[in-house]
Amino acid sequence: MLINEIEITGSSISLKCWGTRFEDVTATFNQVMQNGDQFDLDSEMPGFHDCDCENSVMRGFYSIVVPFEIEHLVEGITTKTLFKRIESCEFIISERGIYSFGKPGPQKLLGAALAAVTGIHVDLIEFEFNHLSMLQERMTRIKAIVVTNPKDKEIRRARLAGHMESYTEYNIVDPRNHGIESVAGLIDTPLGPLTINVAKKGSIRLTVKKGLIMTLECLDWIMALIMDEKRPEQVKAPQSAF
Repeated sequence: MLINEIEITGSSISLKCWGTRFEDVTATFNQVMQNGDQFDLDSEMPGFHDCDCENSVMRGFYSIVVPFEIEHLVEGITTKTLFKRIESCEFIISERGIYSFGKPGPQKLLGAALAAVTGIHVDLIEFEFNHLSMLQERMTRIKAIVVTNPKDKEIRRARLAGHMESYTEYNIVDPRNHGIESVAGLIDTPLGPLTINVAKKGSIRLTVKKGLIMTLECLDWIMALIMDEKRPEQVKAPQSAF
């Protein structure tokens, strides 16, 4: 598996998209390896591990140790026992953006950890209304959309699901004053048609054929489509994707 490929073992993948871009990915890799906290199981130190960098792409993991309790019976008496588990997220950094996927706990700490070693503020991207509005116009078919109306409206939040060409055809929406929380539908990507769900708070969920090899180039293409930026001219599908 190449550093810029993600094998999706299930039928979908959920990603967090970060709004920060590092111009020199190799320098960021060196900073993480030299100054970043490295995950240590014995001391339960949260941190980075299994990081690699190649062709201006950095990939690695960020893990934490999480305590949890299990309630059970001991000689007829209910008691609780404390256990611990490792929770991890995987991340990919390129010159075009940062993507992470995995457990939500370590993903929340990932941004702060990157900021601590680089001195650059790292936060999740927040898609604006025009991004989500233009995205739904570029979809082959809209499958669901969550819209919000002003507080003085009887319907403040509505989820429309089905097969739509344009959500504004429905009179439940204030056409001149409403927001979009998320939009889902079918888009034609360089790797073929995919169902995508994009939420305002920087998350993307892709529904794919099980076993698909998702490439970083395709993720960058999707991100550019959402942000209305110039998309990469060529995105080649991995040989094993079909």
